[in-house]
Order: sequence, then structure tokens, then C-alpha cells
Amino acid sequence: MDIRPPRPNAAREKMPEPPIKPVPLENKPVLSTSKRRKTLTLTLAGLAVVLLGATTSTALWYSWAIGAPSDEERQVRVVVEPGDTATGIAETLHEHDLIRSKLAFNVYTQLTGTRSKLQAGGYVLSPNQDVSSIVDHMVSGETDEIDLTIPPGLTLDELRKSFFADGFSEAEIDQAFTASYDHPLLASRPAGADLEGYIYPETYRMNANQTLGELLERSFDEFYRVLEEKKYLEEYQKRGLSIHQAVTLASIVQKEVTNPTDQKQVAQVFLKRLNDGMMLGSDVTFIYAAEQMGAEATPGLDSPYNTRKVSGLPPGPIANMNPSALEAVAFPAGGDYLYFVAGDGPDAGKTFFARTEAEHEANITAHCRTLCN
Repeated sequence: MDIRPPRPNAAREKMPEPPIKPVPLENKPVLSTSKRRKTLTLTLAGLAVVLLGATTSTALWYSWAIGAPSDEERQVRVVVEPGDTATGIAETLHEHDLIRSKLAFNVYTQLTGTRSKLQAGGYVLSPNQDVSSIVDHMVSGETDEIDLTIPPGLTLDELRKSFFADGFSEAEIDQAFTASYDHPLLASRPAGADLEGYIYPETYRMNANQTLGELLERSFDEFYRVLEEKKYLEEYQKRGLSIHQAVTLASIVQKEVTNPTDQKQVAQVFLKRLNDGMMLGSDVTFIYAAEQMGAEATPGLDSPYNTRKVSGLPPGPIANMNPSALEAVAFPAGGDYLYFVAGDGPDAGKTFFARTEAEHEANITAHCRTLCN
């Protein structure tokens, strides 16, 4: 056996490397380049559709939001004070239901460059105006004047509705009706009494930025001017009537009849009844009381305003009145009548007077066939 030591310089033989085992891939299909492009295109197209839909919806909303809130032609009085911001103006317009969206109003004024151009002043606007029309009006700075008519024969509740229709807010009306006024017309008005009967019927021209309180003061001025110039104050004093008592009686005359000639005769009846210590017996007083109480209008209604049950004048007026009713109390017709009745049917619009209760009952039978029953 031939045993030889290894040669020191002999090259070592290389050991064979272990084979590389392939790593198994996940079971997913491999997309080709063309398919990847198609998928990306579809994704971008879907995103574009979503964005386009959102943009269209926003545009449609904005177009709706700057449109007129309604077709209503109601007048609304809006006062923009110096220093009011566009945001504040939007708030006021929205509170009055004059715009649909405060955001849309602010966006519109921003886009049109009118945000800092809205002018202070009083404006008469309407819910049937769109934002463009309102902004153009305010940018022009052309403040409005209004002719405000106060009709006769209305209670404070009815005047409240009338003022609201003229564009004054409920808060403005409340403030004007409850404010304290230092005026000679109101000097004899009892403490705590409201303004029933004292708002003089007339047509007044006023700036839209004037308050309702200022308008009422003008009505007091006009009322007192008529009393002075027509010498009514002197006649009331001769009859022992204060302004408050005379206005109260005139309001009852106004509600009973509207014909100036008949008003003077009705005033004669009421003044004679007062002088003779009789009850006025006026149906319109318990009707007023029932309306204020939300009760049924009956002659037996328990109220200090019911002159069928309480002697003398009621606590205050029951409505405002025409100048003719004030004149009737100052210068009543002659005569000694104690009764009157309004006719109906063929006698509608006529008033029949009587001196005795028997004559009065005969007038009722002959001329008041329906209403008096």
C-alpha cells in the first residue's frame, strides 16, 4: 500500500455548492404593462367622474342658494348701520328670510368684489329678490323711503300686524309699543296704560332707516296738532273730559258708526248717558274685551271694558279713530236721544235713534231683524 503524505502546495479541490432552491411566489397573477395602464386609466376616470359630480352639485347648490327665497312680495325693512360687515349683513338678511344661505351671500360678495362696497342705510327689500338684486341695491347706496298708512278703527293687535306687513320686525314693534314717551298727548294717560287709541291714522312718509318709535312720535305730534288747531281740547275741557277720556269715548263712537253725521248723534247719546249717570251700554266695548281675553263676546262678560255691566267710561280706548270721531265728541249733535240701533237688511248702513226705551224697542223690531237677534 502506498501511503504518501499530502503535498504541501497542492491545490485543494473545490467542494460542490448546494443547489439554490427557488422561493415559491404568492399565488397572484402578474399583470402585464398594458393591463396596469388600463387599470390606472379606469381609476383616474372614476376619480374624475366623482370630482365632476361634486363640482356640478356644488354649482347647482350655489345657483339655488343665491336665488330668491320665495315668490312672496312682502316688504321687509332692513337697516345697515355704519361699520356693519358683510358677514353681519348676511346674518341680518338671513334672519329676515331674505336670503337662503349666509355662506352663499358671503361667497357671492367675495367673487363679485362687492364685499367692502355695501353701503349703510335703510332698505326696503322682499323675499322675491335674489342675492344679486339685493347686493346691487346695497352697493348703490340708494336708501329707500316708504309711505306708511295707519288706518283708523284698528286695535293695537291689528296695528301690530299692519306694521309687520310694512316691514318692521316683531322686536322693533315690541320696542316701539312698550317704550316710554314724554308727550303732552299722553299726559292724562293712566300709568301702565298701553298705546291703544293713541296711534293717529294718517299716511306718513319716512326713511327706511327710521325707527317705528320715531314714526309713533310723529303720529303723536299730528294727533295733538289736530286737537289744538281744531279747538277740540277746549271743548273737551268744557265737558269735563281729559284727553284720555275724550279719546276713549271717541274710540267707542268710531267702532259704533263710521258716518260722520251719525257719529255726532251717537256722541250726543253717550254724553247724555254719562251726564245722567246711565251705563253707556255699548256692545263694541264687550266685544273688544272678549277679543283681548280670548273669550266669547257676551253682554254678561266680566270685564272693566264691558259698559253693559260697568258704569262710566272703560279704562281706555278700544281702537284708534278718524278725526271725525274726535270732532263728534268735541261738537256733538243737538238732541236728547238716549238710544240708537244700527239697521240691517234693507236698512243696512242706517242708524235709528230714540228717546225712550219703548221707541228703541220699536226701532229694533222694525229695522234690526237679524243682527239684534
